[in-house]
Amino acid sequence: MAKAAPPAPDETVPVSRLDRMPYLGVLTYPSPDLAEARSRIEQLTRLGIREVTFGGRTRIGRLGLVGIGTVGVVVRGTTAAGEVCAVKIRRTDANRGSMAEEFRLTRLANRVMIGAPAYGATKDAMSMRYLKGVELEDYVKAASGRGTAARVRRLAHLLLNQCRKLDLIGLDHGELSNLRKHVIVEGETPWMIDFESASQRRAPRNVTTAAQYLFVGSSASSRIRRVLSIGGTGEIIVALRRYKGDASDESYVRFLGTFGVKT
Repeated sequence: MAKAAPPAPDETVPVSRLDRMPYLGVLTYPSPDLAEARSRIEQLTRLGIREVTFGGRTRIGRLGLVGIGTVGVVVRGTTAAGEVCAVKIRRTDANRGSMAEEFRLTRLANRVMIGAPAYGATKDAMSMRYLKGVELEDYVKAASGRGTAARVRRLAHLLLNQCRKLDLIGLDHGELSNLRKHVIVEGETPWMIDFESASQRRAPRNVTTAAQYLFVGSSASSRIRRVLSIGGTGEIIVALRRYKGDASDESYVRFLGTFGVKT
């Protein structure tokens, strides 16, 4: 069973050895399956993955992970060329039969410079850029000192501009109501991750959903409002309703003005 814990020591294993316990338990999570593991080893090899490194706060047994979700587990991989990447491996109990659609939608977002670049995918695995950063909420909590307001405002602006781009191409991320799990801040740049729930079949609500988290109703929103000297949420909510109604450039610019962005 996966659980959060202090970071586990990194353990790097050649892909060829992933059919052994305890690695097999991650490769075919949640149920060890030797035949399935061998198929997935072949798929990882086709993606160019030479080694897998287990490490992180999320654990399955003694092995650390970058993360785990309803569709897959994420570990670090190293290619034959020595490049580090993130590798998402489909859970055997996932509610979808392959990684193909998530890969397609991630690549669609990548075309407008959104999301960690996806490199390749097979039926049960996907490789993408590995992001070295912190969760959005941790970034906001740690922000202090001179220039804090400017940095937090810029971060929110950058993230919402990414949301606006997704709205314009008709791609709804689907899970931005919890930015803590779906945004990594690398340096001073926010990156959206995890497009497993993304869809082109519903009306995109990326800006309004992310803004609710940033300014209205999350564990980070009160801190953000305080840092940006926003007295209340009334003006923001009115602006978001206007944007939700027409999704125009004008209504988006007006919304940005509610937290001090001048365009």
